[in-house]
Amino acid sequence: MNAFLAQSAYFGLILTLGVYVCAVAINKKWNVSLTTPVLLTTAGIIVMLLALDIPYSSYTNGAKYLNYFLVPATVSLAIPMYKQMQHLGKHKMTIILSVVLGCAFSVGTAVFLSWFFGLGDVISRSLASVSVTTAIAIGITKELGGIAAITVFAVIVTGIFGNAVGRQMCRILGLRYAVARGLAIGNSSHAIGTAKALEMGPVEGAASSLSIVVSGLATVILAPLIVYLFR
Repeated sequence: MNAFLAQSAYFGLILTLGVYVCAVAINKKWNVSLTTPVLLTTAGIIVMLLALDIPYSSYTNGAKYLNYFLVPATVSLAIPMYKQMQHLGKHKMTIILSVVLGCAFSVGTAVFLSWFFGLGDVISRSLASVSVTTAIAIGITKELGGIAAITVFAVIVTGIFGNAVGRQMCRILGLRYAVARGLAIGNSSHAIGTAKALEMGPVEGAASSLSIVVSGLATVILAPLIVYLFR
């Protein structure tokens, strides 16, 4: 049975969709941070692969079809941003300043902690771009001489964590304005977090989408400078 599933061309696709549907149902019944669909789906797939003793390569053989939807899904984030552009334009300087400062803090914290705990220069360079979307983060890591696999893992974990607790953290920090909540989520947990921001409201989703773009540009400039300071 396991061999049949491992050799199936669509096993990964069916498993991912099935686990996700179950995760959404669980989240609707118990809507708490630990039941966030992204978190539950990730954990569920890992458990299923381990329980069935199916290698990751066999899973990705079928799950790769979902990758075709990544580009249109990412591009679609521009739609809420376009609809709210007039509103966001009123706060353009505040948005740019807050996102740049957020990027500087994110990169600085990752690099400082790597240095403080003696994790080594390579780990530091790999974690410098932890809060930007995967495609940009990989490019930054390659330029810095880090390890792309570590970067991808860190980016995914950051995104899942932001998706799971983004709403709660905004409440704890007392962020009352929709633009501020969206910028905070997008700046810290990129596209995966933006999915949660879109659930919170159209302005939050638009601000989070804009933050992904601005933070990507800012991190490209800031990451090499901050990494160089801790050499």
